[in-house]
Amino acid sequence: MEIIVIGAGLGGLFCGALLAKEGHKVTVLEKNPHIGGGLQTFVRNGESYETGMHVAGGFHEQGSLYRICRYLGIWDRLEIAQSDLMSSVIYLAEGRTYRIPAGKEAFVGYLSDVFPEESGNIRNYTEALFRLSEEEKLFYMKSNPETYPVHSDEFMMPADEFIAKYIDNPELRSLLAFVNPLYAGVPGHSPAFLHAMISVMFIDHPCRFAGGSSQLADALSWVITRNGGAVLTRTNVTRILVEERTVKCVIDSEGREYKADTYISDIHPCLLPDMIEGKAFTPGYCERLRTIPDTVSAFKVYVRLKPGRVPFVEHPVSILDSMPNTWNLSVHDPEGWPHGVSCFMAPSADGRWATHISALSLMSWKEVSRWAGTRTGHRTPDYLEWKKVRTERVLDMVSKVFPDIREDMVECFAASPLTFRDWLGSRNGSIYGYFKDSGNLVMSQLPIRTKVTNLLLTGQNVNMHGIGGVPMTAIETAETLTGIGVIVNKIRKVR
Repeated sequence: MEIIVIGAGLGGLFCGALLAKEGHKVTVLEKNPHIGGGLQTFVRNGESYETGMHVAGGFHEQGSLYRICRYLGIWDRLEIAQSDLMSSVIYLAEGRTYRIPAGKEAFVGYLSDVFPEESGNIRNYTEALFRLSEEEKLFYMKSNPETYPVHSDEFMMPADEFIAKYIDNPELRSLLAFVNPLYAGVPGHSPAFLHAMISVMFIDHPCRFAGGSSQLADALSWVITRNGGAVLTRTNVTRILVEERTVKCVIDSEGREYKADTYISDIHPCLLPDMIEGKAFTPGYCERLRTIPDTVSAFKVYVRLKPGRVPFVEHPVSILDSMPNTWNLSVHDPEGWPHGVSCFMAPSADGRWATHISALSLMSWKEVSRWAGTRTGHRTPDYLEWKKVRTERVLDMVSKVFPDIREDMVECFAASPLTFRDWLGSRNGSIYGYFKDSGNLVMSQLPIRTKVTNLLLTGQNVNMHGIGGVPMTAIETAETLTGIGVIVNKIRKVR
């Protein structure tokens, strides 16, 4: 079978690689010069920076990503550095620092030492996290034959309510939400299963890509080309021709046609209706794609450091202005922003020093919507001034923990929600795709199959985002063609 994948993000590449491994001829079409989406790295003045994938999980032995990569034959192409700590979490108002260890027993033991009156609750809470994660069968590479799996009540409840169900101490409740920046948690809405799966992934074995996350994108591309496929960059699909609810071909901005038996879209679903020519989606479906809310975007400051000035720290350093604001990081608050900054370091060749720090703060699209008509490299002076002010605010917060940051830097530059929109092709610069609301999960979860018989969906907008969720969706998309359980069962047999 010939397959065309539109978009070479994490989902498109994983899906393409899995299908190529299964013997299909796969062609991936990517509009940008580089593949990978959030896996991209870029070089500025000789220094390599991550676009978005600073931390990861699931790459330990028997972890889901480890097993998938072994199956694809790319494990030896990756350089993964494991970490003993999940994060350092620093609350400025309270003057407290927590160094949260990885490993289930270490996690429970550390928190029980800090909050001894909650020790039993901490154990029960942690067991509940793992119990919820097990409800997502693919998270543990188990096939799920049920089209509509039945989940527990806890699975569907808001994450903050789930934490409060087990934990009495309000400070501990805030601390246990320290993974909020990894899914843009919103109280009363973000589902407990999302919180649980991300927490479990990093409790198990947090890690990072030593040498940059683009190595994973390159490895997945290698699988596709090695099996007779192709990954074409600078190929912007602008038209999808549909006849009798079947895609006949796709056409790029240069007028070139590409034909296949099946087409898989890894782009934002709301872009599809405007690209399709012919009868395809109902007006109601198109309206739904456009009105599902997106998750928040981000503002990111890159600080290149002088050699030998800042010791390298392998785990994220999370700085928050106060414990209650753990749940307010996604709130549109121009005057109070930022309430938190997540800092990620890159190591020198000897691993002793940091070469740069990436400081990320969640930010609403509303902050930059007035400049929505501009593009990278062509912004207006008032935007540049706004960006400078926001950069200084982030540096002010970072300096509370790294007081000499301004003296230690060689250069500093920033990316706003506009930059994320232009880099990643995400609507409104959303970094985690469609927003998942525990009160209406059906609204934000799209089926892989569409009303167009040979057009499928994959990527972070379909199910779960990130390195933990997108590959799972890629398997589901691929198994729509190979048969349910076919790929999972092969992955499980690999040692």
